[in-house]
Amino acid sequence: MTFVPLTQLPWRRKTARHHRTLPQHWVEPLSLAPRIDAWRHWLADQTGGEWLLYQPHPGEFCAALIALWESGRVAVLPADDRPATLARIAQEVDGTLPDTPGDQAEPATREPLSHPASLCSTATAIVLHTSGSTGAPARISKRFDQLDAEVAAHADLWPLADGCVISQVSHQHIYGLMTGVLHPLCAGVPFCGDACCYPETLAARLQEAGDAHLTPVVVSSPAQLTRLPEHLPWRDLPRPLRVFSSGAPLSSEHAQRTESLLDAPVIEIYGSTETGGIAHRRQSQRAIWQPLPGVQISCEEAHLALRSPFLQDPQRWWQQPDRVAPVHNGFELLGRADRVVKIAGKRVSLSHIERTLATAEEISDARCIDLGRSDGRLGAVAVLPSALIPHEHTTRHALIQRLRAHLSHHLERVTIPRYWRFVDALPCNAQSKLDRSLINQLFADLDDTKSPRWLGDDRPDPDTCRVTLEVPERLIFLKGHFDEYPLVPGVVMVQWAIDLAAERFGQRGEFQGIERLKFQRALRPGTRFTLQMTRRDDGLAFCIDSHEGRHCSGQVRMHIQEGRQHG
Repeated sequence: MTFVPLTQLPWRRKTARHHRTLPQHWVEPLSLAPRIDAWRHWLADQTGGEWLLYQPHPGEFCAALIALWESGRVAVLPADDRPATLARIAQEVDGTLPDTPGDQAEPATREPLSHPASLCSTATAIVLHTSGSTGAPARISKRFDQLDAEVAAHADLWPLADGCVISQVSHQHIYGLMTGVLHPLCAGVPFCGDACCYPETLAARLQEAGDAHLTPVVVSSPAQLTRLPEHLPWRDLPRPLRVFSSGAPLSSEHAQRTESLLDAPVIEIYGSTETGGIAHRRQSQRAIWQPLPGVQISCEEAHLALRSPFLQDPQRWWQQPDRVAPVHNGFELLGRADRVVKIAGKRVSLSHIERTLATAEEISDARCIDLGRSDGRLGAVAVLPSALIPHEHTTRHALIQRLRAHLSHHLERVTIPRYWRFVDALPCNAQSKLDRSLINQLFADLDDTKSPRWLGDDRPDPDTCRVTLEVPERLIFLKGHFDEYPLVPGVVMVQWAIDLAAERFGQRGEFQGIERLKFQRALRPGTRFTLQMTRRDDGLAFCIDSHEGRHCSGQVRMHIQEGRQHG
């Protein structure tokens, strides 16, 4: 099937195609009609307008999205699934789609649906939200003609032919939506309809594509590609046609490593929610960014401006907040130019603070953040080698004092960050960004005196999660335990494990009891520790460890409702 614009309903076209057998979690665009119609029946008695759509599974997301379009509605996509984000957006829209359209009447008893007409190219199709990594999240509307123009550019540069698409990134964002859902939809090729976050899952999907005689295309991000393990048998798996990466620049080292592991070209796409795609590059051939088809660029006074058919006004020049250096037929990226905030009435560049911090001996990378707090002070997330990360209060305090002294040679005292978080790698979302939800998690203990300080998650497999945490010195549970030797009560450690497991794995059932509970060491204020949680058929196993050794371990028994053992 050749490329067909969204406005011409490519998923409704009838065409001959080779029979292919794919596992249940793959999506054939021409087989979506029953799921689309189920959603349209659900929407039949609902109000029109804008509808909040958050659905983690690409296949069901696609069916619900198309049903909104065919019924004349607009899909509003949140940037993340945090309850506060969803609640805020739900107040702004006309309705919220459930996880599924629920039980429907038998097809014979349903009112027949009219065949949808072609979509109006100038109508609003979706509303996206920026990540909030450089400010408050903003609403960005996209018309059908904007989406069609960008998907057509992808099809021109990177046709899918008889391929298939495996996406490791969220379709709730513009990059994942374009490359992981809309392009295969318009090209009529299968795409993976379930989550594919883990390297082991990616390997399995590559093999499935090969078994179906399809050439896979992988849609990924630096957060995924930099963590590809070398022990998996990549060379024995079907070779991808190409690998896409976006969300942040991929280092030359990791681009070359990925090409070597997967034996496929790595194509980076540069853009934003506001602009859509702007440029692309393959670092193994050339490090310069080249504009996408139809995109005009101008590099004046070290700043990037563009005109693009993917923008609301294609004829108007858009000033992109990135500094660039023009190069023949392209440009180099030099960093953002819009990260200036006022602290105590003084203008200060967050990028300048980050560059200054990176010159400190201990620091390999840093992010400076305007937290929007009433005291007006900044936060800093600093990346250190694992051996230099502080593990208790005294060394942490000493490190902060050294860094503040280092910054004092370059900054006024009031502009130096007050709140510090030390990590061995910046926590990133699927788009490789330190977005607003992650920033809120990193600094949540400033206002929540009952929770540990979160510093990052590691998910080695779907049933295991390791969370890096610290005991805040202002933790309310330290009061009374004890004045001269404060420590975290054992019951609090167990409650942390239960609460964090519910957030990571979902609420799994009713609490039944605790078994094999052992407390081996006191957990003191300022201590950095790891909480490992393992999902079991009958509940949860957990343990808490720090540089001192094991602090506690145990098993939480739960009554697991049928069908939720692997939820």
